[in-house]
Amino acid sequence: MLGGCNTIPNQGKIIEEAIQVGQNYFIDEYSTEVEFTDHKFMPKDLSHNISLSGHVKENKDTEITILINYDTFKVQNAIVPKELLNKKKN
Repeated sequence: MLGGCNTIPNQGKIIEEAIQVGQNYFIDEYSTEVEFTDHKFMPKDLSHNISLSGHVKENKDTEITILINYDTFKVQNAIVPKELLNKKKN
């Protein structure tokens, strides 16, 4: 009965904008293009974050994950492999 209370309106639009923010983040911070293949909304009562996971465009074995607040579209955290850490801009 309460399941409808936890739904997030405009999910499609949120996903689109979060993907753009995530792609720009990896370009700006690591000079790397990424492709997101999956998303997950965190429980709304815990946080207003969406998790995007995927891989580096030129290497599907190099997995990445990013957590974005969907109210502000600010990056909360990014999980990147060691080879990308070496590319991080200061």
